This record gives sequence, C-alpha cells and structure tokens, in this order.
Amino acid sequence: MKIEGSETLPGTPEQVWDLMLDPDILASAMPGCKELRRVGEDEYEGIIEAKIGPVSSQYTTKFKITDKHPPHSYHLQMEGKGKGGFVSGGAQIRLEQADANETIMRYEGDAKVGGTIARVGQRLVESAAKMLIKKGFGDLKDKVEARVNG
Repeated sequence: MKIEGSETLPGTPEQVWDLMLDPDILASAMPGCKELRRVGEDEYEGIIEAKIGPVSSQYTTKFKITDKHPPHSYHLQMEGKGKGGFVSGGAQIRLEQADANETIMRYEGDAKVGGTIARVGQRLVESAAKMLIKKGFGDLKDKVEARVNG
C-alpha cells in the first residue's frame, strides 16, 4: 500500500531534523509504539501494537535510517514480525523550509502487511493505516511544538 502526505511542523529544518532522529519523537509518530530504543548508529528497535477491526497483534520491529542528507532528507526502512504476521515498509522523508519558523515534512513510501491482520481485508487495512498515519503526525506535531517552543 502506498503512503504519502505532508505535515507542517514548527521550527526550522535543522531543528526538525535533530528531533526526527530522537527515539522519543520517532515513537510519537508511530501510533501503537510501546517502546523504541536506539541500538546503533541510525538503527532502532521497538515494539508496536496494531489493532485493525477485530484483529490485534504485537510486532517486534527494526528501523533503519539511510541515505541521510542533513537537514533535508533521509530514508526510513522498517521491518516487524509478530504472531499476527509481518509488517514492512519504507518511506522517504523530506524537510523543506516553509517560512522562518515552520518546516514542511513530506513523506512518501510503501507498506506491506501480511498474516492475520492482512486477512481482515485490504480496504480496512488501508483505511486504518491512513487513520493511524494522521494520528501519528498529529502526535508528532505536538511533540515537536513542545520541544521547539519549550
């Protein structure tokens, strides 16, 4: 499934860049993320819980940031496995100066889901994914705003 969109965040691209590498901030952008920790240079591991319709599962997930061009873009790769199946995907993240104190974050990529959660139906999975992405970026915006204006 394709994912793409944008969000206007407070702060300069340099400020947002630094925050987007912080495990606490990254976790806030992922609804259901119960834990995220740095395990190496640009590598993170975490636990994500997902519920779509009547099906729920927990995934042990690995994230890796590659192709970094500070403070403008990077690629985020994710893979997770759990008793409910697997999730994987990647997204290109781009930061653009909107004005003196705002940055537009654009993202585009794809995600794959397999196993029990995928069996609830592609349309339901896509609808839930869009809702989770919207919630995640709302939470991300709140955290970035608190840090930048804090």
